[in-house]
Amino acid sequence: MKDNRNPNMGILNYETGKNKFSITRHAPSDSLQFFIQHYWLVEWDLRGQPPYTQEVLQHPGVNVVFQPGNSYICGIESRKSVHILQDEGQIVGVLFRPGAFHCYFQAPVSTLTDQVVNISDYFSLDINALEEQLFAVKNKEDKIVIVEQLLRKSMPEHDKTVDLLNEMIDEIVHNVGITKVEHLVDQFGISKRTLQRWFNQYIGVSPKWVIRRYRMHEAIELIERGVDMTVLAMDLGYFDQAHFSKDFKAVIGKSPKQYAKNND
Repeated sequence: MKDNRNPNMGILNYETGKNKFSITRHAPSDSLQFFIQHYWLVEWDLRGQPPYTQEVLQHPGVNVVFQPGNSYICGIESRKSVHILQDEGQIVGVLFRPGAFHCYFQAPVSTLTDQVVNISDYFSLDINALEEQLFAVKNKEDKIVIVEQLLRKSMPEHDKTVDLLNEMIDEIVHNVGITKVEHLVDQFGISKRTLQRWFNQYIGVSPKWVIRRYRMHEAIELIERGVDMTVLAMDLGYFDQAHFSKDFKAVIGKSPKQYAKNND
């Protein structure tokens, strides 16, 4: 199932941020579609301007991030992440499909959650030489060719569990009625214990976390559209607006009303 939602979901206050940076996304080649959600390239030029702080609620996939002198593998960030952009720069990123990095990692992906590790720990490469090559070329498609060459060098076998997990996540994304793990248990006929184990091993977070993260993405988009808070809370499965506001503030760091005001 194709995700036809707003591609910028998870980038908080994107309408402000898009004036500070550009982001483009590119699909993987056929041979890497099983593993890669998309490539993302961010560029900014803030010379003569103050630094800009961009907050992000990450999707449930591991990122491999390339930037000059500071490339790394980033596990799922369970909380809101904060990125400071200053001067000028660019980043080339690889977002893996949920669960697919496990095929390269061959260990519980939960050990990467909220962690940053060296790319050279898991890929055979000279990172300095790769960075030099990657950022010497100007064309975005040429950058992706270089990254795909690296990914293909150690491309593992497919794992059918990854496809099943992505079926579940597609359902979570497109069906806002899924607000509890039990909904997945009922729909897919898999025990809660097995779901917990698979999500921990392959994705790195619990199924509850994934459900709540996508419902929070949905909430942010609806707030930015000006949807009534009470209606929004009920649509996302909350008993009342107070419970929704509490969860929202715990994740975002401000109340829904404060977020809406900042987005005006």
